[in-house]
Amino acid sequence: MPNYRRFYIAGHPVFVTIVTHRRNPWLASDAKVEELLEAMRWAKTQYPFRHLAHVILPDHLHWMLLPEDVERYSELVGAVKRDVTWRLKDTGLTGPFWQARFFDHVIRDEDDFGRHLDYVHFNPVRHGYVTRAGDHRRSSFAEWVKRGVYAADWGSVEPEWIRDLDLE
Repeated sequence: MPNYRRFYIAGHPVFVTIVTHRRNPWLASDAKVEELLEAMRWAKTQYPFRHLAHVILPDHLHWMLLPEDVERYSELVGAVKRDVTWRLKDTGLTGPFWQARFFDHVIRDEDDFGRHLDYVHFNPVRHGYVTRAGDHRRSSFAEWVKRGVYAADWGSVEPEWIRDLDLE
């Protein structure tokens, strides 16, 4: 088994990608997405964090957060995955629901934050689910529009830097 090394830097946000088992598109269901969001809310009570951004697609999600205890964010991600699994099993479904690992990236500076925020919000367009970022409802994009970071019509054209990037 590979020896994964995670980096923990206090005060730095983390970009996380969590993928469903064998890319099964079970997150296409509104009810299952609500279970995921409820699990994230529950996890916040156990592992306090600031939720910065997210996008939920049928077979994966991207999430940016600022954990209070940076050395426990792996536990936080594990808690979300476990809680969703328990919730779905309580409804009679059988797993596995998640890939065993998750991808993470410690945000280094403001430019890195901006690039990852764009990546999160452009992802539904990139995968062909919508033609502009604001049309995807399972995303924090609308909150960032309210904050004045994005124009409401942003995200119909792929930012140039994303074209050369492959985070998935």
